[in-house]
Amino acid sequence: MPDFELPHEKKICDNLVYKAEQIKHRPYRRWNSEFGMIASLGGVIIIPILLGIWIGGYLDENLPQRFSWRLSLLFVGAVWGAFNAYWWLKIEEDKIRQLDKDCVKKQGEENE
Repeated sequence: MPDFELPHEKKICDNLVYKAEQIKHRPYRRWNSEFGMIASLGGVIIIPILLGIWIGGYLDENLPQRFSWRLSLLFVGAVWGAFNAYWWLKIEEDKIRQLDKDCVKKQGEENE
């Protein structure tokens, strides 16, 4: 490693080396797994919306009201889909953080 004149330069270099080691030890993920995650996320959002539209259409035909069941349940499906997406992304983020912790732990054991 090169000599550093200022202590903050050494700190920056150490941080970069640490991040590079983290990335090196992280399991490799192929592009199709990323595509699968995006497709799953789309399904998590779209399916509740389509269910709301379908059930709303059925209720509009069989239980007429002054308001539109289809529009109301479309909104409910969109809120439900957004909540599902948030929950799913939170779970995935927790998995990634746990992977990073495991990688750091493994790296510490290898350095000893």
